[in-house]
Parts: sequence; structure tokens; C-alpha cells
Amino acid sequence: MCEFCGCEECTLTKEQAIQYGAIIANYIDCPMRAATKETPMTYFFKGNPYYSLSAWIPDEEDESPHAYKRFVFDEDEGCGDEWEYTEIENPLAWQTEKEFLKKIGIEQ
Repeated sequence: MCEFCGCEECTLTKEQAIQYGAIIANYIDCPMRAATKETPMTYFFKGNPYYSLSAWIPDEEDESPHAYKRFVFDEDEGCGDEWEYTEIENPLAWQTEKEFLKKIGIEQ
């Protein structure tokens, strides 16, 4: 049983989550802002016109393999300095940011 999510079948390790990389929801529409030294690339998500959001990135500061964070950019205000944190039950079932970018013709 996973000590972090409580699921009997879960064997996810922190190394697996980090190796899999940043993950992104299927309702993503298109890239909005390029990555900088301080912030990751952000995207427009269908149904959310006020903010652009980065992919979910494994939170390396948290020991849980389910801990992820993403950067939030406020498009109305034209600024971003906020990170959201969450627990993702099965991150390996999500598409990776790398896969999404390859699909739309952007190689990294």
C-alpha cells in the first residue's frame, strides 16, 4: 500500500514521477507564454480564459510521489508569481508535457 495515497495497488515512487516528468491535462488548447529562467511555459486551457497554467511538475521538495505543482499566470493582470500545489492520484496515466509539445510540432 502507498503510504502517501493509501491505495493498495499504488507502487509509484518519487523517482518514477520525476523521470516521467511534467504532465498536462487533456483539455489543454495551446501554448501561451514561453518559459523563462524563472517560470515554466504556460498554456491556455479550454474554459479558463483568465489564466494560463503550466504543466503539473513533480514537486521535488515534497517526499510524496503524488505531489505536483504548476505555475499560474494571470492574463488579465499580465503577471504571474503564484504556484498551485496538488496531489495527483495516478500521474503516469496523464500525457506528458513533452508528448503534447511533440504532438503539436514543438520539439524540446
